[in-house]
Amino acid sequence: MTYKANATYTNFLKRWEEVTNLPPQTLGPFTGMYKLLTGRFKVMPWPWFLVVSAVFVVVLYVILGSAIAFLVTTLQKGF
Repeated sequence: MTYKANATYTNFLKRWEEVTNLPPQTLGPFTGMYKLLTGRFKVMPWPWFLVVSAVFVVVLYVILGSAIAFLVTTLQKGF
């Protein structure tokens, strides 16, 4: 009985290693840029969220102008 349990466990470990062993992510010529951006993003994402949201707000203001207040009011009424 011990042999069968040991063989089952060994088979389980082999299968576990197959499933959990993933190759590194590659994107062809963009791999270096991908690793640079995601490495910083994984460590501290909140500063990036703030910067991206601020840029998004400025772009919306440039595109829509004062109509942004109307858009925000309409969206708030919808929720």
